[in-house]
Amino acid sequence: MTMSEQTTSQAQQIRDNFRKAVSDHAERVEGVFAEVAKLEEKGLEAAAAQLDEFTRLTKVSMAYASELGAQWRKLVVDAARRTAEMAAGPGAA
Repeated sequence: MTMSEQTTSQAQQIRDNFRKAVSDHAERVEGVFAEVAKLEEKGLEAAAAQLDEFTRLTKVSMAYASELGAQWRKLVVDAARRTAEMAAGPGAA
């Protein structure tokens, strides 16, 4: 093998090794990004579930606040009627 052939062979071997290294690296990066995509999807699903639960709790809280308000108004009206009956005295009705 001549010096020129040896240099060409070594250069070819270096290129092949470099190509393989770049290809291997690209595959690893692709694998990492695939895992990142899976984690991102799981995170978005969890966030959506939390948002749904927050919405449900907000609606329940609003309904409860409305019910408390209605009960409070009823109590105030009943108390006002009793007060008016007591102020009018017995037999006024």
